Amino acid sequence: MATTRRKTVSVSNADINWIKDQLLEQHTVLMKLNQTIIGDKEYGQKGLVEQVNDHRRYINKDQNLKAKFVGGTTVVGVVWTLLLKFWDKIFA
Repeated sequence: MATTRRKTVSVSNADINWIKDQLLEQHTVLMKLNQTIIGDKEYGQKGLVEQVNDHRRYINKDQNLKAKFVGGTTVVGVVWTLLLKFWDKIFA
């Protein structure tokens, strides 16, 4: 049977304070990231997720408006072309 040795690790008070400081810094960074991504409605700050959703809705509305404009212009162009082509036959 093999014998195992236990190693003892000692942690000084300065090490514990350093670990505590690092955890507090990470907490601060994570909170700022969360606020940036999600936002804070209490303070009226929009997060990146909400901004992306707003932009997506705007792009969809803009695409629909452009499609309607192109469709309407096409119809008017066809009617105008037919009117010019058959002007003499219609109003003769």
